[in-house]
Amino acid sequence: QDHAAALLRRLTGAEAALVVNNNAAAVLLALAALAEGREVVVSRGELIEIGDGFRIPDVLERSGARLVEVGTTNRTRAADYEHAIGPETAVLLRVHQSNFRVVGFTELPAVSELAAVAQRHGLPLVDDLGSGVLVEVADEPSVRASLEAGADLVCFSGDKLLGGPQAGIVVGRAELVERLRRHPLQRALRADKLTLAALEGTLGLYLDPDRALREVPVLRMLVEPADEVRRRAERLAELVDGAVE
Repeated sequence: QDHAAALLRRLTGAEAALVVNNNAAAVLLALAALAEGREVVVSRGELIEIGDGFRIPDVLERSGARLVEVGTTNRTRAADYEHAIGPETAVLLRVHQSNFRVVGFTELPAVSELAAVAQRHGLPLVDDLGSGVLVEVADEPSVRASLEAGADLVCFSGDKLLGGPQAGIVVGRAELVERLRRHPLQRALRADKLTLAALEGTLGLYLDPDRALREVPVLRMLVEPADEVRRRAERLAELVDGAVE
């Protein structure tokens, strides 16, 4: 994984990186390596369902860690995490609400606030960003920003908003990434060589953000002006005697 890891370190500012076969695997491996048999503290508002009916609590349970829920569905504060920490606490987990929004009377602590709590208690903060972005995309938090705010490990997808092959990526503190790399599950969850080659090719485009916006299809489509989309639709409609609504 040397080639992809070097690019990930350069693009995110992380000390180390590890690639597995998808983001659920990245979270599973992180919790198994850091919290098996112990407690993981997470907000109730972040116990989300990801793709294909899989749920964060189920992934967490399979890791061998014990779930400790804090806060409420719509409001969780840093103090809720602080009050839940005990002798069995191993990890503070933050899960980005990447595929839904709660609006109205809501509150969630910033990564920097959770990092301060984790540091006071000598615990790692794991930030599951889900889609994950390496450039500015609307209000999506970037991997680099999460690390700079104090997250010890950040998990995210190689596909989705990054635009590469299906993969799960973990970046962060070298000693923690090494614990994941040496865990027995890593062998079962690792990415294959074709995935690593495709990921390396995609990451290489991000060394020039302007080029990434032009050549990574998902980014190109996200920033494409609506008029361009309409012109393409009209061109296709003309070929089949259709109409654009």
